[in-house]
Amino acid sequence: MPRIAEESIQRVAEASDIVDVIGSYFPLKKAGTNYRALCPFHKEKSPSFNVNPSRQSFHCFGCGAGGGVFRFVMDYEHVDFPTAVRRLAQRATITLVEDHDPQEQSRRDQRSRLLELHKEAATWFHLQLLRSPEAEHARAYLRKRSLSKEIAVEWQLGYAPAGWEVFRTWGVTKGFTRDELLQGGLLTAKEGDETGGYDRFRDRLMFPIRNDYGEVIAFSGRILNDSDREAKYVNSPETPIFSKGRVLFGLDKSKRSLITAGSAVVMEGQIDLISAYEHGVKNVAAPQGTAFTMEQARLLRRFVEQVILCFDSDTAGQNAVEKSLPALLTAGIDVRVATLPDGTDPDSLIREQGVEAFQQCLSAAKDFFDHTIDRSMFESQKTQEGFGPREKASVARRLGGYLELLPEAALREATTAHVASRLGLSIQALQAAGSKNPIIIPDEPTNPLPSSISPISESTQLICRLALHSKEVREWLATVTSPTPVELDPELAILDEILLSPAGLQENAISILQSRFKQHLQSFMPRNPLKAVQEAILNLKLQKLQKEEASLKIQGLPLERILAISKEKLDLRAKIDELSTPAT
Repeated sequence: MPRIAEESIQRVAEASDIVDVIGSYFPLKKAGTNYRALCPFHKEKSPSFNVNPSRQSFHCFGCGAGGGVFRFVMDYEHVDFPTAVRRLAQRATITLVEDHDPQEQSRRDQRSRLLELHKEAATWFHLQLLRSPEAEHARAYLRKRSLSKEIAVEWQLGYAPAGWEVFRTWGVTKGFTRDELLQGGLLTAKEGDETGGYDRFRDRLMFPIRNDYGEVIAFSGRILNDSDREAKYVNSPETPIFSKGRVLFGLDKSKRSLITAGSAVVMEGQIDLISAYEHGVKNVAAPQGTAFTMEQARLLRRFVEQVILCFDSDTAGQNAVEKSLPALLTAGIDVRVATLPDGTDPDSLIREQGVEAFQQCLSAAKDFFDHTIDRSMFESQKTQEGFGPREKASVARRLGGYLELLPEAALREATTAHVASRLGLSIQALQAAGSKNPIIIPDEPTNPLPSSISPISESTQLICRLALHSKEVREWLATVTSPTPVELDPELAILDEILLSPAGLQENAISILQSRFKQHLQSFMPRNPLKAVQEAILNLKLQKLQKEEASLKIQGLPLERILAISKEKLDLRAKIDELSTPAT
């Protein structure tokens, strides 16, 4: 992705008053010359979050969070620096100047057009639901599911009319080309048909699917009749702006609640999620499909450390639980399972017994391993054999493979001992059973790494090249914190595929990145790769301090802080000189 010009960043900073920006997220109260609020980054009862308009900065005296307007957006929205700049630029209607790259500009233009198409389409589908006489059966379906008009408006639900070319005719009338309608997945064309195309969504209740920024990027259409000849749901295909393995439905509304609760209630469908959210259970998310991908798990891990899987009580729902486990456990997420009454799903339970009954199920959710053992013991009681040796061996084979996915050694050892104790087995027997049933990690979505990361800075090229070449370099980079390599240079996020992957996955990640950096791997290799990377990281730290120093001078912050930064810069230069000095 091209770099944003420094002049543009400065323009955005000047146009983004920190009081106005933070006040657009939650209310601020005047307190003398400053503003105050409850801190959004930790739980507190009395406000310790302060915003200083003269310095254009914020600081929380409770948790220590602080910085300027860019830092606030980065921390609050959980985004990187370039994304924060772009969001604030969009808010201030500032056009950013970026390094020119025709290929990248073409991609951005295409993305912009497809986002505009989906925004317009969502509005059109929504108006069809609210106003069209043909949508009466869709409105009746919503009433049957206790989804009011207000809820339909809040979630911008829609209706896709019956007919093969109704949407296509509207799209062309609005100025979108046939190719754009096809690229957006809203039309379907038969192979070899270069002129036509028909509507993908016909006579369906429409759910807009949004990214975590709230932009409509796809749709899910639910059938409104009981026909067995049609799929219950039809979803948008993979497009330049949508990959189902990278998106969580509802995240644009629930991300703040996820952070506050510290856990996510994961459901199968859109209606289940909407029903729970509108009844006060707001820390919710749903994958596009029942099984989690690694990308979705990592996305969720940015907000929570615990997930409560709340799928249907039928066999398909329980199978979906196990399909979601590999990615979630590998991402280091604590997985719990809520047990719903037989024959119910979250929506029906809330409608029939109230949200309190649903919340009780969530409160009673058990750790996945205990849930599986308890469920197996309950099912075994229905047979004459009971929970005998064969049943224990079967459960050991199922759980042993999942235990190996736990990334933290201490947690893996403690959980293994707990499971073995509950099954009445030795730890060695449980581990042996698991080795016979290895769990396959789900594939990454298409294009797991950006197909075009350009321009690549020289420091990024060097660090990536040496990390791929040297295990010693990889081990050292994994220890770099405060700031991390990614915080020093967002381009280094691609190293996460190696540094944050479990040992068993690193080989695959390395091979992927080696193909990406093939031409750079053929370059000259320094005699001491670790020293070269350490020097590169120190130089990045020096650049970061120089930018921070310039920013502080602009904001007029205390001279003491600026002097402290100057001292840090001198220390860094001394370390760089020390690394650069040849050994005697």
